[in-house]
Amino acid sequence: MRAVRGGDRPDAPRHGAAREILDLLDRRGALFHRELETGTGRLPAEVEEGLWALVAGGLVTADGFQAVRALLSARENWRRRRHPRGATDARPEAAARPGREGRWVRLPEPETVSDADDLAEAVAGQLLSRWGVVFWELAGREDLAIPWREVVRALRRLEARGVVRGGRFVSGFVGEQYARPEAVEQLRLARRVGGDPDPVRLSGSDPLNLLGIILPGARVPAVRTAEVVLYDRVSAPA
Repeated sequence: MRAVRGGDRPDAPRHGAAREILDLLDRRGALFHRELETGTGRLPAEVEEGLWALVAGGLVTADGFQAVRALLSARENWRRRRHPRGATDARPEAAARPGREGRWVRLPEPETVSDADDLAEAVAGQLLSRWGVVFWELAGREDLAIPWREVVRALRRLEARGVVRGGRFVSGFVGEQYARPEAVEQLRLARRVGGDPDPVRLSGSDPLNLLGIILPGARVPAVRTAEVVLYDRVSAPA
C-alpha cells in the first residue's frame, strides 16, 4: 500500500454506517454481510453504502470477489429501480439482491519500509507477477507513488541475481524490458503455435483492456458495459 499511497493514510469516517462497520470489524474481525447488518442494526442498503465508502477509501477488503460483485450488483439494481423511465423511487428489498458470500475485514496499517530499495524490489516483483513482462508504458498504467526509475533499478538488480530476464520481448516500445522466465517461455510458445482462432471477450473494466494504452486503437472506457474483443491477437471494441 505504501507504494501506491506513499506516506498518505486514508481518513477513517467519523460517523454513519461506515464508521459503525469499521468499529465492528475492529472489535470482531472478519464478518459476513449479514453479520454486519446484525451487529450495526443497519438496513442492508445502509450497510452496502457504508461498505462502498470503506472500499473506496482503502480501509476494508473482502476475502473473495463474490462479496465485491454482490455490492456492484446491488448498486446496479438500485440504480435501475430508481431511474427506470421515471418509475418508482423505492429501494429494492434485500431478498431481491444477490448473495453476499465472502467476509469483510479491515485492511491492516501498511508496514513501515525503511529501505527504499526493498520497497522498489517489492513493487517490481508485484508488477512482474501481474503482467509477466514489464516496461515503462505498461508500468505507467499503474497508480504508483514510487517513480519508475527506482523500479528499473530494482529490476536491474533482480536481473543481476538471475531472478528475471532483460531483453526485447514486446515490439513497438523503446526502453528497457524485463520478464519472468516463465513469461518468456509462454511468449515463445505463443509464437510457435500461432494465434487462437476463437475470439476472447473482455469487459471494459478488465485490467487487460489495454486498447489505446499498449494495444493500438482508441481507448475503451473502463466500464462494465463496454467490451473488448481479441481476434487472433488483434483487439477491437465490441
